[in-house]
Amino acid sequence: MWPCIRLLKSPLQKLASMGTPSVTLSQIDIFNGKKLEDIVPSSHNCDVPHVNRTDYQLIDISEDGFVSLLTENGNTKDDLRLPTDESLLSQIKGGFEEGKDLVVSVMSAMGEEQICALKDIGPKN
Repeated sequence: MWPCIRLLKSPLQKLASMGTPSVTLSQIDIFNGKKLEDIVPSSHNCDVPHVNRTDYQLIDISEDGFVSLLTENGNTKDDLRLPTDESLLSQIKGGFEEGKDLVVSVMSAMGEEQICALKDIGPKN
């Protein structure tokens, strides 16, 4: 099983070689978008990761592709890279260059974090 997925479908299949039905899990990795499939016995349990989504205000974008984010308690978070999704990346860079106040949503699960969404909260004061 892959660590961070979004389940697309899970149809029950015919009996496997040991006489138990199996399930084909079609899924998409939530961090890189790859489609994955796995076949597991229907009697087995599947682990489900805890996925958190946190909003941070964007403070700065460094030349090496890292972002500086403002946390709820007023500290900065400087360990995240810009997203690889071209559309989201251009929205973040464009809004920042225009001087807008931006809030990014960061998805985290199983030790991985990635910017997944953007909100424009207006022009900087």
